[in-house]
Amino acid sequence: MDCVFCAIGSGRLPAHRLYEDEHFQVILDIYPLRPAHVLVVSREHAPYLSDLSAAARERLLTLTERLTQVLRASGYGIEGINLLINDGPVANQHVPHLHLHLIPRRPGDLPAFLWRAVTRFLPFGRKALQARLTREAEQLRHTLQRES
Repeated sequence: MDCVFCAIGSGRLPAHRLYEDEHFQVILDIYPLRPAHVLVVSREHAPYLSDLSAAARERLLTLTERLTQVLRASGYGIEGINLLINDGPVANQHVPHLHLHLIPRRPGDLPAFLWRAVTRFLPFGRKALQARLTREAEQLRHTLQRES
């Protein structure tokens, strides 16, 4: 099997899809660090940012800016959003396929953020998390449609 993001892109694995265009798919992270943790995933299998086509690199920041507006309009990350690309395995890139994280933050969330960073891959609480992700996906898709 190829990488998880290629499998999601081809429809072989499920995802909470928010948006798709010719260069990217936007999904919720299944191991979120904060509520509404969004991933912008390249349609190209590009392990590093430098492997991404010029057209996709040009589109990335425009799409990311639109998504920050959608997150804020939905009540997430009003005061701040981390934009993160882990470019290579030494940079903590778990899946060798370019993806940008949008992680909404709020004042005073650092202890919970750090705790989640340590425990995010543990199996407890998955059912409740899946229900939350479904609600967040519906809310964000609705805001994306409204803001278009």
